[in-house]
Amino acid sequence: MTDMVTLIAKTTPLERELKTTSRTVKESDLPRLGELYFTAYDPGLAGDSLQAAMEDMQASLTGKYGQFLPNASHVALDDDGKIVAAVLVVERAIGDDTPEAPFIIELFTDRDHRRRGLAEDLVLATMDTLFNDGQRDVALRVEASNSAALALYLSLDFRRWSPEENDD
Repeated sequence: MTDMVTLIAKTTPLERELKTTSRTVKESDLPRLGELYFTAYDPGLAGDSLQAAMEDMQASLTGKYGQFLPNASHVALDDDGKIVAAVLVVERAIGDDTPEAPFIIELFTDRDHRRRGLAEDLVLATMDTLFNDGQRDVALRVEASNSAALALYLSLDFRRWSPEENDD
């Protein structure tokens, strides 16, 4: 099993104009989200088939991983309006070993659109939405070996969280 790191950050309002055209997730996005989810990861990581990836995206939107927050979940669009990246957020993650905070369950980008700031803009949009909804924190999990993702999150002021923490 891979080592996972739980990170948490304070939500903040947007301090700059986003470079990315984005909008909140809609149920009609499901087919494209499944396709993008399947192709964004190495084979087998997002399911053994496109069908399995689509079913996992459906499960994400219907609460399998926590109460889905469509207003805090965003998609990035290319010039033709096609979804090229997505961030999916739930009210709270399932399990006792996660913070009592909204939780980013997925962040993925089309392989042909990486290194353009899409993921950063989507996380910033999520943090802004959650801040405006009165949420103080946002959390996520990432593989400890995923240096690119860790660098992104650390640049956005995420920090390690452990179950022993008590910020009350």
